[in-house]
Amino acid sequence: MYTSRPTDPTAVLLGSQSFQAHADGTGDDTAVLQAAVDEASRRGIANKLGDILGGARGFPHGDGGGIVLVPSGTYRLSAPIQVHDSVRIIGYGPSRPVFVLGPSTPGYSSGTPRELFGFLRRPLGGPVSYANNDTFGTALINLDIRIGPGNPDAMGVRFGGAQLCLLQDLDIEVGDGLCGIDHNANLIHRVRVTGGQVGLRAWAASAGWQTTLLDCRFTGQSHAAVTMGNDAKLVVVRAVIAKTPRAFEAAPGQTQHLYIQDTHLDHVSDVAVTLNDSTSLPGSENDLVRLSNQLTLLNCTTASTPDLLLLTPSGARTTAPEPAAHIRELTHGLRVEEALAADESRREGIYLAAIAGAGTSRIRSALRSDTPAPPPVKKWVSVTDVARRLGRTVGRGQDDLAVFQAAVDQHDVVFVPIGRYLLTGTLKLRRTTQLIGLHPRQTWLLAADRHPNFSAPQTPRALVSTPRGGRNTITGIGLDTAQRTPGAVNLLWQSADGSYLADIATQFVKWHPEGAAETGNPGYTYRGTHKYTIWVRGGGGTFANIWSVNGWADNGLLVEDTHEPARLYELSVEHHETREVVLRRVSNWQFLGLQTEDHIHGWRSQAVEIERSRDLLFANSVFFRVATVLGPHPCSVGILDSKRITLRGHRGFRDKTPEYTQWGAAVRDRRTGRTVPEVEYTLIRTR
Repeated sequence: MYTSRPTDPTAVLLGSQSFQAHADGTGDDTAVLQAAVDEASRRGIANKLGDILGGARGFPHGDGGGIVLVPSGTYRLSAPIQVHDSVRIIGYGPSRPVFVLGPSTPGYSSGTPRELFGFLRRPLGGPVSYANNDTFGTALINLDIRIGPGNPDAMGVRFGGAQLCLLQDLDIEVGDGLCGIDHNANLIHRVRVTGGQVGLRAWAASAGWQTTLLDCRFTGQSHAAVTMGNDAKLVVVRAVIAKTPRAFEAAPGQTQHLYIQDTHLDHVSDVAVTLNDSTSLPGSENDLVRLSNQLTLLNCTTASTPDLLLLTPSGARTTAPEPAAHIRELTHGLRVEEALAADESRREGIYLAAIAGAGTSRIRSALRSDTPAPPPVKKWVSVTDVARRLGRTVGRGQDDLAVFQAAVDQHDVVFVPIGRYLLTGTLKLRRTTQLIGLHPRQTWLLAADRHPNFSAPQTPRALVSTPRGGRNTITGIGLDTAQRTPGAVNLLWQSADGSYLADIATQFVKWHPEGAAETGNPGYTYRGTHKYTIWVRGGGGTFANIWSVNGWADNGLLVEDTHEPARLYELSVEHHETREVVLRRVSNWQFLGLQTEDHIHGWRSQAVEIERSRDLLFANSVFFRVATVLGPHPCSVGILDSKRITLRGHRGFRDKTPEYTQWGAAVRDRRTGRTVPEVEYTLIRTR
């Protein structure tokens, strides 16, 4: 993906004088790679660019984080690499770097699973434990992993994390090892796993969020492509799963929220999906537990795959019309149709709509990706190079807007190295601008605090804006509207379908009332004022792996007046006072893996508000209410004067203070007052 080296002076370069490697597949490069990862974390602690926890929970100020760039070569590893919190390992060169585990490497056949790369919770110097809900932004990008024979306990990656964690553009050859990926976090994108007993051993991601698998391939696993140890809440889009007995297998006694769309199942010899009988689950006498067992297959195709669903322990099987078929829809769980109308209907169980035959053109159409690869690095122009030509510097605490605007005006692809850049006004992208960063927690565009340009809430002004109808890309960037900017918007997005917004962070702050005892704790570091976080006005396109958590804004995502199609994958919107996502006069949008979260003081915050909109899809959502929330809320989704709103799957059951942590209803019609009370459902569809 990156055929030459990005010129980021803050990155650690494997193979440089300080980090010389063999890169020949023979010499052991474990120690030097670990030293490079340690140095990246050390630099992040020093620059404090990724500071979220502010020294709480035993973390050093700065939280660590950084980039290790790895050139083409073959690097032999003999022990796990500890990938510290928020460190990204990124390969580059004419071919991807390959990390190999040699044949019969000691420690990988003892009966205990052991990884090559392990995502850790803390920066360098902290206690060693795996990534959890304190882990933000760690990634492996553009590299390959190869496990040699005689390593039956080997796992390619022990994944994990809370937000912005990423596996992207990886080929993992497991051979006779255990699995390619163990555990899961936010986004697994363009990853191919070949061989092994299992491709992905999935579990509930830390904090209980979804994991999205996008444009992935699993081939030749001896047991199953994906096993789900507990409720993994997977969103699977445009996958190909081939030459394995089972595609998805649930562990006994566990519920699942599993959503699969536009996926091809090829020579899955036993069954595509195994689930547990809902009535056999522990606690299933509670309707909410029973209804928590959810499956959706939508617009999927099969070849030499006769059986679609196996329920255990009953053994009931659901069979395709033919081994080659088009699965228009297969669901298991509660379906509520004509919702909010007088003739609303309900049914539980299995629903199948499928036809025999699946032509090549249909398969190719379903698998056509909407997530573009980045432009070639040779086309990137660094904003620091533009500054140098202008006789200026950037990232030194002075106003950098003029330099950034000059870079955007003169070049189509602008690269932003690690740093913090101050802007006193709006950076206006052109119709063809691509703004590229490599790490959203280490690369920040920051609004000038209390600046007049961001002071008027009646005339909102964005830190960055895209033009109406543009074909734009923004990736790997953090957007921070400082503290006292009542008219500020982190991003105004007006770009057309075909544009791409991905790997984006905002500042991490939580709304809280004056005098709240938590002030000074993570997320409660200031009382601020802002307008919107991400404001889409007439735009669309593809959005992926975005964390919108500017809690002092009116909302985290506002979409208005658009018929441009959009697909949003793994979007997290959190910690606002009264609403997280607002949609007004919007059509043809799909939210796949939308997650919202209130916090202790955010009990009045509604997950989604929809007005005068139509043809919207929400797939495998988690509209989360924390255990400490201080009050109830009547519904997660409010709808007004809207048509054809479809919600496919939701995790809503909480057994802790359910009077507060469970929504009063899933959906409410704000005009009639009608509701759908069940907060666990496989399908809710309005007319």
